[in-house]
Amino acid sequence: MTGRAPEPCDTPSDDHDGPVRFYVVGWRCDAHSPWALRGLPRPAPGPGPIYTYRAPSADHHHENGQTT
Repeated sequence: MTGRAPEPCDTPSDDHDGPVRFYVVGWRCDAHSPWALRGLPRPAPGPGPIYTYRAPSADHHHENGQTT
């Protein structure tokens, strides 16, 4: 995710609800999200951001296994 502020809801209406998130169809609030338009309940929150571990590069090792 980027650190930029969300845009306003793309739906030209006055009955907005909840935070604005980016979907494939554009920026939508909870009232105009794809799941709400289909009459589905609000999805459960996910596990949050996923961080990956990146091992340090082995390029800085000498032939005898010591680092500089």
